[in-house]
Amino acid sequence: MKQLITLLLTLCICTFTNAQPFRFIVAADGSGTHTTLQSAIDACPDNERSIIFVKNGTYYGQTYLGTKTVASTKLISLIGESHNQVILTYDKSLPMVTKFEEATTFQLYAKDFYAENITFANTAGVSAGQALALYTAGDRATFKNCYIKGFQDTYRSKKGTRAYLKDCKIEGTVDFIYAGGTVFFDDCELHCLQGGGYIVAPEDAYQTIPKTATVCDKFLRLGFIFRNCDITAQTGVADNSYYLGRPWNTTAGAFYLNCKLGKHINPKGWKEWNGNEISASFAEYNSMNADGTLADVSGRVSWSFQLPQADVDNLMTTAGIYGRISTEIYEPVSLCVVPTAPVSVSVNGNLISWSAVDGVTAYIILKDGKYLSSGTETTFTDDSGVSGIYSVRSVGTLGQLSTAISAATALNEFKEVPRASIFDDLIYLYKPATIKLFSLNGDKVGEAANCQIFSIKNLTKGVYLVHIKDLNGGFSVQKFIKN
Repeated sequence: MKQLITLLLTLCICTFTNAQPFRFIVAADGSGTHTTLQSAIDACPDNERSIIFVKNGTYYGQTYLGTKTVASTKLISLIGESHNQVILTYDKSLPMVTKFEEATTFQLYAKDFYAENITFANTAGVSAGQALALYTAGDRATFKNCYIKGFQDTYRSKKGTRAYLKDCKIEGTVDFIYAGGTVFFDDCELHCLQGGGYIVAPEDAYQTIPKTATVCDKFLRLGFIFRNCDITAQTGVADNSYYLGRPWNTTAGAFYLNCKLGKHINPKGWKEWNGNEISASFAEYNSMNADGTLADVSGRVSWSFQLPQADVDNLMTTAGIYGRISTEIYEPVSLCVVPTAPVSVSVNGNLISWSAVDGVTAYIILKDGKYLSSGTETTFTDDSGVSGIYSVRSVGTLGQLSTAISAATALNEFKEVPRASIFDDLIYLYKPATIKLFSLNGDKVGEAANCQIFSIKNLTKGVYLVHIKDLNGGFSVQKFIKN
């Protein structure tokens, strides 16, 4: 018995020290625990947090967390390997089916959902009609660095629920953010595609700030709030062809605070709809042109208004607005804080090590920008025998990811180290070699084989790593700044 207890204690200790931060790993290529997200969600227990890591890939079909008739009690975090390569997609539109739910890629009927680095897409087409990429019908849904792609009615939220989107991109053509939820969009991009004309179509506000509580002496109907967002357009979208929104119902509300508006936004700002505008609450504060200069709002429709700074500062805050919807506290801004990244990442042979980070639950190890392993320890041994650039990211309590700190290695020693010079937006290699470019977060942004001159003209400003492997197996890494 004593030996059995000792063995069990040893197993418990080993399980803890090598704890896997992700309950499940979804991979279309079969390298995870599940090949579909739906099967992973179905396997998660109720009433406890499950973090699901989704590897790069395209996952076709509808995904549900709960149903319209039975809400789920599962607490789910979805963490993608990279936001533009983890794609949940579907291609049905309302004319093809009978209900909008049947034309929705991802449906959420659960509280306290968190998603990071995920693309939600509906590819039914620009003329297909109502085709949703995302529907949030559960309270306190938080999205960070996600991409929500569609055409008409891309994102729908349910009345009485709260959601928060941080550093996300939402695109579409007609009413591509719509319905009745109370949603904050912080530092997001609203991308207007060809073939449309309206960004938001709020339905009816669940709560209203009475005009007696405002400096502007207006009812503030709490629908969609866009703060520090960029309103951009696809190439070919005509100037003045888009409106900030139109009222789907009589108590609709939408607000743009400190947002940059492209030339495609009509000077009137807002569009009438069935007389609902008479009692709607559509307003702006400090709207800017794309270059950051103040926008001319003198041509706005008479039933819209400009918010004074006092109302923005005192009333249009996440805490103030979310607190009016429910007494259950929701503080999503703090949920989206990036965890502290690992430091002192080093490689010795095939051993990768880094310093421990306080307040994080685990670490992800990536190789050439792709998921390699994860766990709670601060070392990892790569036995593959293949050279690469290693990155380590911290994992927060909800699965939030830190920026990646990279280290380069060659698992074999070579007599000659390949070299390169960089100037005039060109990388010159001393000898022909395979070149790979990575951002500091581990994403590969360029590659060429048997190359001696490589253009970096189209790269955005930032810091990059150049991974060079010559024909003799020589390997080196250089860091450069693209100005």
